[in-house]
Amino acid sequence: MSVFLLDNICKSFSNGKQINTVLKNINLSFPKSGLFSIVGKSGCGKSTLLNILMGIEKPTSGKIYFNGKDISKMNDKEFSRYHLCGVSLVFQHYNLFNHLTAFENVILAQEIADKSKKELTEKAKELFARFHIENLMSRKVSNLSGGEKQRIAILRSLISNPDAILCDEPTGALDVENSREIMEILREISREKLIIMVSHNKNLVEEFSDYILTLKDGEIVDNKYQNNEKQIETKKNTKIRYSSKWKSKFIRHNLKHNIKKNIFSIIACTLSFSAMFISVGFSEGSKSSQDDALKQNLSIGFATASESKFVEIDGSPLLFEKTVKPNVDLVDKYFSDFKSIRYEENISYFICNYPACYFNEIKVNNFEMVPLYDSTLESFGKEMLVKGHPCSGNLDEIIVNEEFEKELNCDALNKIIIINNDSSINYQTGDEKLPFVKDTLNFTKRMKIVGVIHEFSFLNTPKIYFSYKGAKEFLKNEVMENASNIVGQRITYFDYLENCKNDDPVASYSSYLFITDINEIEPFFKRLNKMKEEPLQITSKPFETKETYSTFINSFSSTLVIFVIIAFAGINFILGMISLSTFLENRKNTAILTCLGARNSSIYAIHLIENYLIIFLSFISSVFLANFLQSKLNEIIFKKFMLKNLILIPLKSFAGIPFGLIFILGIIAFACSTLFTLIPMVIYRHNSLTDELRDE
Repeated sequence: MSVFLLDNICKSFSNGKQINTVLKNINLSFPKSGLFSIVGKSGCGKSTLLNILMGIEKPTSGKIYFNGKDISKMNDKEFSRYHLCGVSLVFQHYNLFNHLTAFENVILAQEIADKSKKELTEKAKELFARFHIENLMSRKVSNLSGGEKQRIAILRSLISNPDAILCDEPTGALDVENSREIMEILREISREKLIIMVSHNKNLVEEFSDYILTLKDGEIVDNKYQNNEKQIETKKNTKIRYSSKWKSKFIRHNLKHNIKKNIFSIIACTLSFSAMFISVGFSEGSKSSQDDALKQNLSIGFATASESKFVEIDGSPLLFEKTVKPNVDLVDKYFSDFKSIRYEENISYFICNYPACYFNEIKVNNFEMVPLYDSTLESFGKEMLVKGHPCSGNLDEIIVNEEFEKELNCDALNKIIIINNDSSINYQTGDEKLPFVKDTLNFTKRMKIVGVIHEFSFLNTPKIYFSYKGAKEFLKNEVMENASNIVGQRITYFDYLENCKNDDPVASYSSYLFITDINEIEPFFKRLNKMKEEPLQITSKPFETKETYSTFINSFSSTLVIFVIIAFAGINFILGMISLSTFLENRKNTAILTCLGARNSSIYAIHLIENYLIIFLSFISSVFLANFLQSKLNEIIFKKFMLKNLILIPLKSFAGIPFGLIFILGIIAFACSTLFTLIPMVIYRHNSLTDELRDE
């Protein structure tokens, strides 16, 4: 059986609209041994034919058989075996690895085939001695001359003991003496195996060749057989095992060569991974921090309740909606299961929410008066005090938040402010001559600021907190003189408030609700969510703030998801582009490795492992950096917004999996990196190996 059989091989190259045919209908067979020389003028197709035999160039038409196997139908493993033990090529331009020594270059292909290092060393030493170049073994190829590089290239092709050796101008860079020596060796080897050589040296071709094949304009014009020495047939064990140890030489070289790019990649990936950890931490922490944050608001336990009624209009089919003060039974209908809710009269008619306020005879604007049921802060709120102490329970002492202190533009503790609010009541007498009498309550109080609190600052406004019980006692002690005279008994302003109709303006059309147990705040807010269409309407500014804050957090979280996706894609794009640039920079080396028998998977692995190492180092660094940033950011956020653990990275457990976040993000990162790295390399590998082997 022939080693090579060429069946009607044609090869054309397209240059725009022009097609250049290099080989035309080549039909050849090569035996198992002998020295074949292909000669002809430059451009006749000699090197192209050699490249097609090597499998690094595909014919335009026709088929090539190697030991009866169609080369075009070989898979990656078979193609690798073809180069490991089937054929080897002595390149015209050496194509050695400059970062390796001469010895490492010679044994590389057999290292890929997982040959014994001891056996390879002995065999390599014999070859170096045979060529009298033992002194070159430990020298880097980059330090060798052209002739020395050519010798090393020939040794590399010989050590693998292939079925056929393809030589592209093997003596082109050698002097006469070395050329003859190499030709003697090639002719000796040709007795056992097939050697196909392209050469311009007519003298050497004539002297040493068994067969001389002459090409002209891509066609065979002469096929000359001239030697008749007995050929020796040998049997060869072609069992191949693949090693991965050789890849470390190229991985180390790439890491060293790309050290600046890799450092940039590690920094960029560390920052991106840290940002993703922080983003996930924000998403996790914000869920629990929303309720915790709003508990850092002293007014959270205060709300107003009103009832919506639809009333008929006389003589009209239309109804109008009327808001009135609800009775206790209606409130109990919705909140009877809440033990801490207190239903109280709305006193804002007398002590309004936005009274006139003066500090050092200067009017203070933009604040709100909020009643506290427990002004001693025993139920909750003491942890918010940053200055002073709670109120004593009367109207002479108040607490303000830091936003109000900023309005005063000074240290507010122990400062005196004056609150003024006049309100009047027309008491109906039932007497036609004097239908009503008017009583006016002049509420002017000097109030001492005994405490300053730090509240959650999101949408927070300046506030003055006063004792509801103190205000209630004050109204119980203030007598409506004119009304009392008419009735003949003592009537206080609070008495009138308790007994007035539910649609009387004095009742403010609502009642106060106080929640005195901080643990019932969250259930209370959940209940409010379900009551939006109910007759009983609850107004709670902290609840509205919570809803706004939740919307903001959810929107921000959605934005972070997009950011995480973009960051993740960015990381992998950066790594993929760096891998591709490294691949392109070393495309000639990858082509050489392919010709030496390295499988595509091994070549891809060289670049993937470099990426994996970058990801691993970045991932480990980002865990520590994210943990540090989490601590610092939470510290800053707490000081600024009174939010505890807004960022809570679930490093120890995620989705019920120990270290699940690290595991999941790691798996995704490695998978995406593999995808982003492999796709462009696989696409690019469809290019001709001949193009990649050209000098860059």
